[in-house]
Amino acid sequence: MNDKDELDPNVISENMNEKKVEGNKKEGNGEKNLNNTSIRSYLDKTVVPLVLQGMAEVAKERPENPIKYLADFLMKHSNEK
Repeated sequence: MNDKDELDPNVISENMNEKKVEGNKKEGNGEKNLNNTSIRSYLDKTVVPLVLQGMAEVAKERPENPIKYLADFLMKHSNEK
């Protein structure tokens, strides 16, 4: 599997949780180093909570253009932790 295939939902293997994420977060500032976590763990800690919150808003509001609504929501809240 090559780098492009890694994010293709049609190619992701069952052992995705075992793959290590490469990143540029540094240790030492009290935050857990995310370089050595699985892809799933990395996404669960960094992206999934905000995406789920945004999708809940989409479901609640039912906007005419849900993709744009979700994108706007993510951009608006992207600096929140």
